[in-house]
Amino acid sequence: MDFMSYKQALQLCNDPRAGLAIISGEQLISLPPKYLDCIGQGVKEQLDEMKGFYSERLLGALIAYSNIKILGDKGILLDDSPYIHLKIQADFIVFQPRVGSRLRGCVNKTSKAHVGILVHNFFNASVAHDQDGHVEETVSKDEDCEFTVTELFLHRNHLSLRGKNIQR
Repeated sequence: MDFMSYKQALQLCNDPRAGLAIISGEQLISLPPKYLDCIGQGVKEQLDEMKGFYSERLLGALIAYSNIKILGDKGILLDDSPYIHLKIQADFIVFQPRVGSRLRGCVNKTSKAHVGILVHNFFNASVAHDQDGHVEETVSKDEDCEFTVTELFLHRNHLSLRGKNIQR
């Protein structure tokens, strides 16, 4: 999955309907031994694998990163693990939706029961129709819209949303 660049994500951080936050902080990286001769590349590849997944340390799902610094001059080996554990510092852009916040997304599915929305081309959101099968505003597939977050779900570090009050 291709995520937006740090520069693109940074531009969206000023839009409250993006649900993004900038966090400068530390992260522990477990580096496979194949990266011993190219640690910088290994750190970037490990961070790329974390994109889209919820991180307890970051309190959200990683979208982009920049300004990586490896802290210390040595990695740590733990027990029988062949992985080298490194502490890094970086600027992270994280998706941190909150219940009650308004988010922008793109309709990817319409059905009799709900409207499916993709936020940042990755995170699924669902806005259910009312008991009569109506949604507040009619939207079409591939149309941009906004909605209010009512619930957040986390399953295997994948974040998904439920919402209401859909508007174009």
